[in-house]
Amino acid sequence: MDLKKLIYFVTIVEEGQITRAANRLHMGQPPLSMQLKGLEDELGVILIERNNKKFELTPAGQTFYKRAKEVLNSIDGMVTEVKEQQDGKRGKLSIGTVMSCVPYLPPLLKIFKEKYPLISFQLWEEDSRRIEELLQNKDIELGIVRLPLQSKEMTEMRNLSIHPIQSEPLVALQPSNGTFFKGKTISIKELENQPLLVLHGQGDYNVFHRFVETCNSFGFNPKIICESPDVTTLMTLADSGLGIAIVPKIALQIKMHNNLTFAEIIPNINSETALIWIEHRYLSKAAQNFKDILIKHLK
Repeated sequence: MDLKKLIYFVTIVEEGQITRAANRLHMGQPPLSMQLKGLEDELGVILIERNNKKFELTPAGQTFYKRAKEVLNSIDGMVTEVKEQQDGKRGKLSIGTVMSCVPYLPPLLKIFKEKYPLISFQLWEEDSRRIEELLQNKDIELGIVRLPLQSKEMTEMRNLSIHPIQSEPLVALQPSNGTFFKGKTISIKELENQPLLVLHGQGDYNVFHRFVETCNSFGFNPKIICESPDVTTLMTLADSGLGIAIVPKIALQIKMHNNLTFAEIIPNINSETALIWIEHRYLSKAAQNFKDILIKHLK
C-alpha cells in the first residue's frame, strides 16, 4: 500500500464528499472513486457507506482513518525532524573533553541550548590521547584537549584539525588552612623539596613534562609523589594535605574544591587548550554550530 492511497482516503473523509476531495487533490472524481474502490478491495472491507447522497464511515473506516492519520503525521514529523537535524536544530552531539577543561563547558552549553533547545549532548571525559581515539572511531565529533597532542607530522598524518582555544598558567594548590604559601604567586624554586601532585595525561609531551623541564632549568628535580590525568583527584588529594597540587588555573572553577587556595607559579608555565576534529570528515551542522559558538565565546 503506497502513501497516495492513504492521502486520498484521508482527504475524502476530511472533505466529506468525493467531489470536494477530488477538487482539493486536483484530480477528477472518477479516478478518485476508483482509488477508493481499489483500496477497499485491497483491504477486503467497506470503508465508506455510499448510498445515494449518504456518506458515512464504517467502523473499519473509522479505524483506518485514525491509523492513516497517524502514519501521515508520523511521516510529516519524520521529514521535519530530518530537515531540522540537517539544519542543526535537532539531534545529539557527542563531545569529548579532558577533565581539566570541563569548566569551559557550562557557559558554552548554556548558550548553545538557548539557541538550539532540541539538541541533546553526550559528553565523554577522557585524557587527550583517548579523545583523539574517540574522534578517529567516530564516537565523538569534537574534542577539547590540552596541547600538545603529538608532533606536527603525526597530527597531519592523522588528519587532525586543531583550533587553539585558550592558554592559562599552572597554579599550586593547598588547603585553605595551608601555610606553605601566603601570596597569589609562588616562585618555582620554592617548590623544591615539596611533595607535589602533578597533572599528567597520556601523551608524548604535555603539562607534566613542561613543568618538570622548568624545574630542571632552575637546578632541581621536583619531588613528585603523585601523577594523575584526573584534575579532581589531584585537588582532592591536595585538600587532604597530602601535597601541593600542580594544575591549570581553570581547574579552580570546579566548585567542589572551593576550600583550596592557589598561587600562580613564577615564571609562568602555560597550558594550552584546543578544539580538535577530524579534517575532511563530515561534521554535522550541530557540531559546526557548537564549534562556532565555542570559538566566538572564548576568543
